[in-house]
Amino acid sequence: DCSGSMYRFNGHDERLNRCLEATTLVMESFDGMERRFDYSIVGHSGDSKCIPFVEFGHPPKNPKDRLRILQRMVAHSQFCISGDNTLPAMAQAIVDVEGPGFGEENNADECIVIGVSDANLARYGIHPRELGKIMKSSANGAKVYCVFIASFGAEAESITRELPIGQGFVCMQTSDLPRVLRHILTSQIG
Repeated sequence: DCSGSMYRFNGHDERLNRCLEATTLVMESFDGMERRFDYSIVGHSGDSKCIPFVEFGHPPKNPKDRLRILQRMVAHSQFCISGDNTLPAMAQAIVDVEGPGFGEENNADECIVIGVSDANLARYGIHPRELGKIMKSSANGAKVYCVFIASFGAEAESITRELPIGQGFVCMQTSDLPRVLRHILTSQIG
């Protein structure tokens, strides 16, 4: 999630900071493991459902590259138009991991999509069941998860109750991010 609300409300609850920390955690965790794991990082906002930051097969090579990615995420969230593309972004991510050139070469049932969002769906008239339906739409067995890193009131908890069991997480503290991501990855990779 690189939407304007991430930037706007960062001073209130550090949601953009947590998104950047989750991104850093992923990039650093997979550093040096390119032969075993491939990943991409894309953002979404009111501008687009797919803002590429890391392409499959092209992970950042060093800390300077990782910092540039984080800087691009902040800049995008600062200057994008208002809106929410969570649903199309999740649907596109599933297509990307299962589609030609990626999912067909690998076992799609070993593919994982993790969406990170600020749970700001109600503001845009998005019902959590719509997100849950997309999360269950994988045709080839990709596992899909959502991690909510901010919330107005109990919106994040309410959303996770509507998602497929075990596929939605609320993570309001940075210190919980490693545990949540480890749980997702180890439950699928073993």
